[in-house]
Amino acid sequence: METKIKIMKSAFELFAKKGTNFSLAEVAGEVGIKKASIYAHFENKEMLIHTIIEDEIEKYFFKINQENDDLKKIFFGFLEYYNDSQIKLLFWKRLLLFPPETLDLDLKEKIDCMSEKRYEVVKNLISRDMKSGILRVESEEKVNFMFFSLIHGLLSSVLIYHPQDIKKHYDNIWNSFWSSISK
Repeated sequence: METKIKIMKSAFELFAKKGTNFSLAEVAGEVGIKKASIYAHFENKEMLIHTIIEDEIEKYFFKINQENDDLKKIFFGFLEYYNDSQIKLLFWKRLLLFPPETLDLDLKEKIDCMSEKRYEVVKNLISRDMKSGILRVESEEKVNFMFFSLIHGLLSSVLIYHPQDIKKHYDNIWNSFWSSISK
């Protein structure tokens, strides 16, 4: 089982960096096994890619959905998920912007469905906070879009600039966002 995990870890990192333009020989070289040994765990490269995508979807949405009762928790939950690994961030950027041609329709639908559920959770929290008087009454869609745009912008900035330069400002960025929408 340890070899399978190493194979998946290597393929995950290679996919994040190269998309599907990596070879099983590269994976085998990184793991320290012969290419043929990969076939003991995965039928082919497409199955390996499918497995790492499915595995990451489960990890990502499980982690992100743990903190879903407060906008600030969700905001920092997103950022913290990627905090320890730029490879995760690269993986998701690659998957969403340049999905593999072989991406299973079920996986795409799963990502879309889970993303929509998360979007609705945030929208409902915004609505709740507007009704309770915590937030100014505005368009829930507008605030929701601002929320996700801020997160995605920060995550993209981490890839472009030095991560530590951006991360040290997360609290101030949150506070500015919150003061722009709260009463």
